[in-house]
Amino acid sequence: MVTENSQNKNSPPSWVQTGELESDTVYYGVGQSSISQEEADNDARLRFAQYVEVSVHSIAVQQIAENKERLEENYSYESLVSTNMNLRGVKISQRYMSEDSSYYSLINYGKAEYHALVTREIQVSLEADIRKQQLGHQASEALRADSLRHKLKMDSLALGRKQAVIDSLDRVLQMEESRQRQEQDRFNLIKNRHAAFLGIKPHHQLIDVPSAGIPNSWVYFSGRWNPDTGDIRQLKAGLSLWLLNAEANIWANRSLIDQGDISLKLQVLPERGEIYPVSLAFGWTAYIEAFRSPIDFREDPVLANLIDIFWNELGYSTDAPIHYSKSTFFVTSTVGLPQINNHISLFLDKRRISLANIWYPFPRNMGDAISIINQVDLIRSRAYRNRFDDAIQWQIGLRLIAISDRFTTMLSYEDHEVWMLNFEFEL
Repeated sequence: MVTENSQNKNSPPSWVQTGELESDTVYYGVGQSSISQEEADNDARLRFAQYVEVSVHSIAVQQIAENKERLEENYSYESLVSTNMNLRGVKISQRYMSEDSSYYSLINYGKAEYHALVTREIQVSLEADIRKQQLGHQASEALRADSLRHKLKMDSLALGRKQAVIDSLDRVLQMEESRQRQEQDRFNLIKNRHAAFLGIKPHHQLIDVPSAGIPNSWVYFSGRWNPDTGDIRQLKAGLSLWLLNAEANIWANRSLIDQGDISLKLQVLPERGEIYPVSLAFGWTAYIEAFRSPIDFREDPVLANLIDIFWNELGYSTDAPIHYSKSTFFVTSTVGLPQINNHISLFLDKRRISLANIWYPFPRNMGDAISIINQVDLIRSRAYRNRFDDAIQWQIGLRLIAISDRFTTMLSYEDHEVWMLNFEFEL
């Protein structure tokens, strides 16, 4: 209970006169003010707080030590929220006003009682801080758990996308491997089923134009003869070395020589391809579209002097006009189609374009011993057309190889009007 001195004329209390009190069982705080009693009360509280500060700190440190397992490692006395904690429940015990209007206030509190009060307050504050820490930890753990769940979810989505890409690539790879296996199986089936055809090399001659093939012999001769009239249509001589081939031809109409040519052919692409073999050749030809005067094959001196006559007609003699000789480059290509036992050839120069196929009806049993040739020509030079002036001609031939690389015959229908026999000897 607060008691005030109402008999101001009496002598002041001892705690006013002394100003500072000491006791083993009581804490004191004496405040003074010349302004107001309120300021004296505040001064008393301040002095009381200073007086008990050491004890409060000791109690707080002890409580923190007892609860250290429940507190964070860096928790200290400064972390304890204790503003005015040592003043809670502490009231002014006495007041006094002197004759000179000075105000005094006294606080006294039993040490044991105050220690119990401070201990309870500190425990309450510690429990509050511990709860805050626990809530903070729970919030942090919840946040980390949410973050971890989010990360796991995102990682799962990313992993799912990566797995989807991997699965898609695996499917593509499996499809590609399956396609390659099917393609390889198809190749193997074609190679096994058509092995006989794939072993055939295309002949170097179609009906009357070269293919991309090269003769297997070094020297060869051939002649074309009309069995109906007995007239000679063509004589040819050729040389071959590796990928190079040279030929000389003379052509006759009713055994009268009226055209001729010499040519060089280089096979720039020998057969390539396991299933569809392709070959390519380039060449050059010097040719005579028309002799100045026809020469009869049946005259013996003609055959004896044929090379000189041909040389003169080409224009390499000083006696012959050069304009009788012309030249052109040519290209020819051949591709094999095993499914139909065919070689397809294309020939092109400035005189004509020829497309032909060679069909082997019995490749398994007879190889290329028997073949049928179909040739379609687009003839741009009138000198090489038939007497009907047909720009487009179809020719067909049956080739028989009696002795491989030695003797070949061919029966052909040419120029839309005549049948020809061709004999070729290879050395």
